[in-house]
Amino acid sequence: MESADIVVIGGGCIGTSIAYYLAKRKPGKVMLLERNEFLGTESTGKCAGGIRAQFSTEVNVRLSLLSIEHFEHWEEEMHEPLQYRQWGYLFLLTTEELEAAFRKNFELWKTCGMNAEWLSPADVAKRYPYVNMEGVRGATFHQRDGFGDPNDITQGFAKAARDAGVQVRTGVEVTGLDVVHGRRITGVMTNKGKIATQKVVLATGAWTRPIAGKAGVDVPIEPFRRQIITTDKFDAIKDPWPMTVDLSTTLYCHRESGGVLIGMSNELEPSSFNQTFDEEYGEKMLMTAMHRIPLLEQASPKAKWAGLYETTPDHHPIIDKCAPVEGLFVCAGFSGHGLMHAPAAGIVTSELVLDGKSKTIDLKRVKLSRFTDGSELSDERNVI
Repeated sequence: MESADIVVIGGGCIGTSIAYYLAKRKPGKVMLLERNEFLGTESTGKCAGGIRAQFSTEVNVRLSLLSIEHFEHWEEEMHEPLQYRQWGYLFLLTTEELEAAFRKNFELWKTCGMNAEWLSPADVAKRYPYVNMEGVRGATFHQRDGFGDPNDITQGFAKAARDAGVQVRTGVEVTGLDVVHGRRITGVMTNKGKIATQKVVLATGAWTRPIAGKAGVDVPIEPFRRQIITTDKFDAIKDPWPMTVDLSTTLYCHRESGGVLIGMSNELEPSSFNQTFDEEYGEKMLMTAMHRIPLLEQASPKAKWAGLYETTPDHHPIIDKCAPVEGLFVCAGFSGHGLMHAPAAGIVTSELVLDGKSKTIDLKRVKLSRFTDGSELSDERNVI
């Protein structure tokens, strides 16, 4: 039987970050398990790469700002390259409700030290002439936002984790969690045998609920399909142009490999693990994109794919101990924001596992028990 002091389950951007920041503290043998042949091929590898701090709740803003700081100094810390473009996020506000909500957000951002801009319709039309101004009442812009390469982030964390002594195992599927008397983790059962351990961290994204259920713990995370279209080379809009978001339709667009990446959420679709691309909804995405950005009529679709958001009821992550099972932790449920929060997630989870609580960011807002202890839940509203 193999053994490890800490086992991290899940080899996406969150799991590799956690493994790296744990190993930096030298807590003994850390092992990272990924069921697929390669790291970062599920939600991480299928995401849009957005990195932003323009959220509606303080905990998400602070997770973002901490992560952005680390992305800005990535090559110094990780000694690996990162394709990272801080071209900003432009949120177009097209309803009275959105304008009022973002006025409140704007005050929060100032409190958190963000240097965001409030743009009038005239400002938007002048600075971003590619936008169809129909219905636009204003916009917000934050220059430190942008987008990064998911593979660079995952592989950078993984290499640094290996260099720090983490044993990374791919092709290893977790089949069970060994819990003594329903109270304490003693091992992880896999398709390659049992691994004895006293601490397990679930960084398992959309698959967290069924895996946590193996230990008798309910973690309310549901999978939802999200879809992306990329185009052939497109230069009708000159760089740098920001990630452009029409929150009323959930449309977002940004530069991708010389073309354009287009995404939009189908908020009427029920939870499922379905990752096939819906061609009919894809047509709606394209029509919505061409309406808001008419120049996209000149772009030709090239690739299409679907992936999964790991969504909690209030669109905040769960970063906590999994009571009552001692030694079991969870860091998942980022509701589409995992990549942009990966460095912060690794830092605060390593503190939680090794110190019993996070010293860097207060995790009270993202505790697991909030869904059952009567806590007042405030939804993250800036979800794309």
